[in-house]
Amino acid sequence: MKLIYKIILVFALSANVIFAQQSDVEKGIDLYKQGNNQAAISLLEKLSKQKTTKNEVKVWNYLGLAYIEKGDLKKARKALEKADGLSPQNSAVKTNLGYAYLLSNKINNAQLQLDEAIKLEPKNFLAYYIRGTSFLWEKKYDPALIDAEKSITLQAIFSSAYTLKADILMAQFGQKIANGSTARAELDFLRRAIETLENCIKNCQLANSQPQQEKLESLKVFYEYFSKNKASSADLNTSADEKIVPPTEANTTSLRILSKPRPSYTDKARQAGISGTIRLLVLFGANGKIQNIITVSGLGYGLDEQAIKAARGLTFEPATENGKPVSVVKTVMFTFTIY
Repeated sequence: MKLIYKIILVFALSANVIFAQQSDVEKGIDLYKQGNNQAAISLLEKLSKQKTTKNEVKVWNYLGLAYIEKGDLKKARKALEKADGLSPQNSAVKTNLGYAYLLSNKINNAQLQLDEAIKLEPKNFLAYYIRGTSFLWEKKYDPALIDAEKSITLQAIFSSAYTLKADILMAQFGQKIANGSTARAELDFLRRAIETLENCIKNCQLANSQPQQEKLESLKVFYEYFSKNKASSADLNTSADEKIVPPTEANTTSLRILSKPRPSYTDKARQAGISGTIRLLVLFGANGKIQNIITVSGLGYGLDEQAIKAARGLTFEPATENGKPVSVVKTVMFTFTIY
């Protein structure tokens, strides 16, 4: 899962800062908002050392956010910890610090900060969203779903919360199959994920709805496939690139993987020390092309997206029935290991 928003906080200016210095602080904030993170860091670092601005919460907060965007999580945590020390009752700062901890794979620290942020501001929809993401990455699906739904309730136009909820429902679907259930028996999870994304497209203010539209289309395809086809848990728990026992029926052949690209490791995952296996459900088309992909067990930190990208590059010979190519859904796994 990718965190697709940028947290932007607004603070009242301190009365003891003169106008020219306020302008410098605001300039640094504007540079961050414009995406010019290196320039923002240079200016805010300078202000963090000046006597009249070194204790400005905004300076340290936006410095931390700019470092997050640059991928320097150690400096981001240090800056946001300083901001939190200067303003320990600030829910927004604690939310940002929790975000930095989450990206650093310091899950317990992240959740502690987010718990405090929510206590300070019960309507902090970003804190619920980030905490829900942390629960998803821990595979704690029930509390993750509660937080995603709370975030949606508090901010009905926040598209990331809808995406999070859909991802949780798909993960629950995958967990049920891994535990021996059948896809057809667990279709309600896919139905609810479809409804969630449809509600997002209806309610959210989306500058670009393509990611949600593509995920929605894939979910509908899998829902229709499993409604019509009996796929056993054994079928879906066997990776497509493992050795498959040849079918016994005449004129029937199994899917055969010809090549499997290796996914790239992301800088975020490397910094956080993330290892593990991602499980995808892939629809291998009768036409010899990859049709649709959904993630049923992810790792976050941008690795899910890299796994999907690699899966789109799979080459294969389609399965056949009665001598004719047919579309089949199989599990594809990608393992990420830091050496």
